[in-house]
Parts: sequence; structure tokens; C-alpha cells
Amino acid sequence: MIKGLRKRSLQIIIITVVLLFGLNYYLGQTYTIIAPGITVDLKDIITVEEGLKHEGGSFFLTTVSSRSLNLPLMIYAVIDPYINIEKREQMLPPGWDMKQYMDYMKKWMEESQKIAEVVALKKAGYDPAILGDGAQVVEIMQESPAKEKLFPGDIIKKVDKGKVNLAEEVVKKVSNRHIGEMVELEVQRKNEIINISIPTMESKTEKGKSVIGIFITTLNWKPIIPLKIDIDTGEIGGPSAGSMFVIEILNQLTTEDLTRGKKIAGTGTISLDEQIGEIGGIKQKVIAAYRDGAEIFFAPEKNAKDAIKAAEGLDIKVVSVTKLDDMLNYLRELK
Repeated sequence: MIKGLRKRSLQIIIITVVLLFGLNYYLGQTYTIIAPGITVDLKDIITVEEGLKHEGGSFFLTTVSSRSLNLPLMIYAVIDPYINIEKREQMLPPGWDMKQYMDYMKKWMEESQKIAEVVALKKAGYDPAILGDGAQVVEIMQESPAKEKLFPGDIIKKVDKGKVNLAEEVVKKVSNRHIGEMVELEVQRKNEIINISIPTMESKTEKGKSVIGIFITTLNWKPIIPLKIDIDTGEIGGPSAGSMFVIEILNQLTTEDLTRGKKIAGTGTISLDEQIGEIGGIKQKVIAAYRDGAEIFFAPEKNAKDAIKAAEGLDIKVVSVTKLDDMLNYLRELK
């Protein structure tokens, strides 16, 4: 009888272990977690030719950490209110793994850096430029209204009859439309020009933002920069640090320290016309900034409500901004 009980206990243990491994595998394949990431002092990673690095305060970029879910992380996410669990399909295109997605986000990071350099240098009185041959489609999301209308390799040349040279310009034009509104695209497919109408949908990761559910990059982008600017972001990807890159570059181009000796964090994309765009993971970025000692946090206007909510009870001031001048004017009035 004892032998039988031992055998049954062993069977239960084996079944339990198999089920736990199966559940762990399912979680990793189906979900990701979004948690507060690192902050980076921008003067440590940006160097402007003939620029001045001020020692008093700091501008920080903020990040989120994303990784595949597992059982220990699921328990951690339940306990920690600043960690979100998201379906993997909301982040990754079908068939992509995390490495492919991160490689794609690095390309966006590179483009955002060049746009930031152009914006900052123009603001400082230089005459830079960034050119491209349109936005090339990399992948179509499963639920995208563009499915079977656009295909990988297509090159978007115009949006609503307006020429676009960069992927960033496509994103900006689409995000300015209401959710469900039609967008007119002129697309080059091999040697043929095609006109396509696509309704926008709501972004899965950025609430309230209009998208058409495609992954794109600028084709043959060519920056023309009169000063050498080095930006080393390592493994960090995505376009959301663009506005903070601009501020740090401008800070190095002036004898006046724009930080006024304070630790200032922020986030937001930057467009060539100096508009600051919304991003994902605002809650986690505010928490990361506060954790690392930031006193002020710049948030895109469309993210500001969520940022302010995340900062409740914390000693960090959230400042809502829509354009570069909002940031600069706020900094000039700091004591």
C-alpha cells in the first residue's frame, strides 16, 4: 500500500511539473510584461562637436523594460501596480520574435536621433536637413485594416496627397486623423503607383492614437548635419526619446545651463516641425524617473493625464507639452 502511495505521489509530482512547464511556456509565447526601465543621463551618451557639457543638472531619457512573461514575473506583476501584462500580439507582428522587434525598434531609434539632431540644429541657427525616399512597409499587423491592401516592400510616397520622405511623417499624418477616419495613401509597388484608402484604428499600445497597423521604416534616409553629434544609446530602441535628445543637444550648444541645476526627465517623439508626439508606457517611465531622482517630467499632452495620475503622491512634477517651445519656455522660467 505504501509503495502504491509513493507511486501515485510521484505521478502527481510529474504531472504538476509538466503542467507548470507547459503553463510557463504558454505565458512566454502569449504575454509580455511592461515595467519601469532605466533612466540615462543624456550628457553621458550625447556629445556635440564644439558643445559644452554642463555639470549642474541633468536631462534624462526614460525607458520601459519589456520581456516575455513567466510564472515568477506573473506573481511579481500581480503585486507591483506599475507593471502591466500585455498580449504579445499587441507588440509583435505575426511570426516575429523579440529580437526581430528590438532590431526594428533600433532602426526607429536611429531615425529619431537624426530627426532630433536636425530639429536642435535648426533651433540653434544652423541649416541641417534629413532626406528620404518614402516609408517602406516592413510588416502588417494581424488585425490591421491595411491587411491585403499593403504588403511588405511597398513604399508609401504620399499621405492625403501630401508627399512624405520619412516614416516619421507618415506616423504623424496618420495619428492626426480621428480613429476610424479614412487615410489616402499613394504607394509605389515595384514599378507601379497605386492609390489606396485605409481606415485608421486605435493603437493597441497607445490609447487614443490613430494608426493603420503597419510597421514602416524610412527608405534611404540621408541626414545632412553641419556639426558632428554622437549619440550612443546602446541597446535602447524606439523613437520616444526624440524630444529629450533635442533638449540635451541644445543645452550643449549654449553657455546657459537649461537644467538650472535640476534633474529633469521626459519622453515624447519629435517631428521635424517641432511637435511632440505621444508614446507608450508613460506610467512606467514616470515611475522610473521618480525612482532615479528626477524632479520634473515632461510628458506629451496626450499622455499627460496618465502621467499625472502615475505621479500622484510622488515628489515629481509632470509638465504637459505639445511642442518644443513649451519645453524651452518652461525651462527658461525655472529658478
